Amino acid sequence: MILLLVLYSIVDLLLLFRAMLVGEGGISWFAPAHLLLSCAALLVMMGRLGDLSAPQRFALPVGAAMGPAAMLVCLLLAPLTAGSRRKRQIVYRNARSGKQRFANTPSPVERLGRILDERVRYPESDEIGSLATMLRYGNLQARYRALETAVISFEPRLSPLIVMALSDEDQTIRALAAAAAAQVSYNLAQQRSELQARIAPAQHLEDRYVLAMLLADHGCFNQLLPQGQRLRLCQEASRKLEDVAGLLAGGDIRRRALQAARAQVRRAVEGTAKSRLVRRSGVEPAS
Repeated sequence: MILLLVLYSIVDLLLLFRAMLVGEGGISWFAPAHLLLSCAALLVMMGRLGDLSAPQRFALPVGAAMGPAAMLVCLLLAPLTAGSRRKRQIVYRNARSGKQRFANTPSPVERLGRILDERVRYPESDEIGSLATMLRYGNLQARYRALETAVISFEPRLSPLIVMALSDEDQTIRALAAAAAAQVSYNLAQQRSELQARIAPAQHLEDRYVLAMLLADHGCFNQLLPQGQRLRLCQEASRKLEDVAGLLAGGDIRRRALQAARAQVRRAVEGTAKSRLVRRSGVEPAS
């Protein structure tokens, strides 16, 4: 791909030198030839966009306005600008133990607040890799990065990452994970109370649907909650999902998500019941 672009650039530059030697009359044939070469090079590159990075795809039309040689230069320089941009965005401090922390070092609660209001930047999806792998095997900065990403983009399915961070060898990461766990529980209670306050006077179907899905997600996936609380959430979500399902029209696009949530809640309740039965059968013979 680059070789073809180099070839187009060489031909274009040779034509330019030829036109300069001819003089004013050379513009009559150089302009169409330059435009044709530029369009041909752009078409070739457009067919291979999948092989280019995002900065290179952005730089491609910029260079196309000036010809094949400019396209080649832009494609070669684009990765350098992307690397410098990422280095400016992702900045992490070295962790300090409790005895070594200075007075102006933010506490875990303050650090969590900065993460939640996005004052701390976190990696893009193509940079973070597997969060679980980073938390288990990464260095200290990588583990900070993974935990910050999990907190900012938190959903109940990401709760195992915070649970994993609670047993990290670094004291600051453990403290941050504990603060995040408390914040998640607080957010759940606040969202639930706000939805219930809106539902009480008007019984809006959309709010009832959102509340049922919220309880189902946390009941099935939020491992930061005790098992008993998760079971109660699943049982309550099952009732609410059934009520909402009876109110949705046959062609409502929300019915598919609702059915999936109901099936997940049933599996979670059955799994909890089986685990309790296994624990009881394991204790009884020993007594």
